[in-house]
Amino acid sequence: MSVRSAFVAALLVVPLAGAAAAGTGISPPIPYLTYASQTSDIPAPPELAAQKSYLTNTETATFTGTVAGFRAFLDANPITDFVVATDAIPAIEGITYLSGTWPEVGALRRVDLAGGHSVHERVLTNTDDTFAYQIWNITAPSGRAISHIMGQFHYDQSGDEVTVTWDYNIKPSIFVARPAIRGFLRDDFGPFMEAGLTGVVAAYQQ
Repeated sequence: MSVRSAFVAALLVVPLAGAAAAGTGISPPIPYLTYASQTSDIPAPPELAAQKSYLTNTETATFTGTVAGFRAFLDANPITDFVVATDAIPAIEGITYLSGTWPEVGALRRVDLAGGHSVHERVLTNTDDTFAYQIWNITAPSGRAISHIMGQFHYDQSGDEVTVTWDYNIKPSIFVARPAIRGFLRDDFGPFMEAGLTGVVAAYQQ
């Protein structure tokens, strides 16, 4: 498996309830969600790094509305409803909640992906204007090239317009992986993020 295909198998998970404001609790479970309590065999998440250590793709969308209204819409219609799996980005096949209450800070879950791979994901921040999460323990063989992933949604209100900014940051674990990661973000995951934002904004404004 190539280094680039590892980033495929890793997906690039986005939070199902990532738009929820702190303290609002998890959206009603959907059928493929399961729950578990065993976390002792999960590797500890890597420490977050300085921003310069990451390779990043950023997508933004600006539209008429309110931050509160848009986040409430995302609670009921997560952005994963608006992205489409591709040859480069696998589908989510299942989610197991392991500890905490998603999307509260510290909550932990495992995301199972097409192809038999999985990642772990935890909530880092959930405030009125920011939701951040970390992805690690990528089980694809070439996942050793990725230390972890840190994603963030930030929401700004200006008059009657909202700007949502989605940052996706990958920290390589080996320097030679940087060109492949950079190409993946530019050619595959960037368009995937853009299409997801475009779809959810269009649905919100209907």
